[in-house]
Amino acid sequence: MDKINELTNGEKAISLGGILMLVASFLPWYKVSFSFGEFGSVSASASGWEAPGAIWSILAVIIAVAMAGVVLAAKFGNVQLPDLGSFTWGQALLAGGGAVVVLIVLKLINESSSLSYGFYLGVIAAALLAAGGYLRYQETGGMAKT
Repeated sequence: MDKINELTNGEKAISLGGILMLVASFLPWYKVSFSFGEFGSVSASASGWEAPGAIWSILAVIIAVAMAGVVLAAKFGNVQLPDLGSFTWGQALLAGGGAVVVLIVLKLINESSSLSYGFYLGVIAAALLAAGGYLRYQETGGMAKT
């Protein structure tokens, strides 16, 4: 538990957002129910991996897990992150958080009917990743190369 306190607010938000996005991806993102009156009803659900237009959610999950992996590996795995040339890791995490938000919005625009709780958890995870990316960008000095 003491190790968690070593994380900055941006790193905490990114880590939590990545983990939440991974968990949410296996929950129902869509649920459809059909009723046949007295003959019964049928319902079906689909996770973020199998829902219509799944490419958007799959890409969002991959980016989210990569962001959390970078943060946690650098902090707890004693991994030396490679130099990104003219970009900082703060900038890369900010861009990753923004990309996840864009992908979730695209998912919402393309498939806005019959959304289920897994999708809404994905929205919360995307917000955490975007906020964490912004905080990490600020924590690393913004545009300054660190």
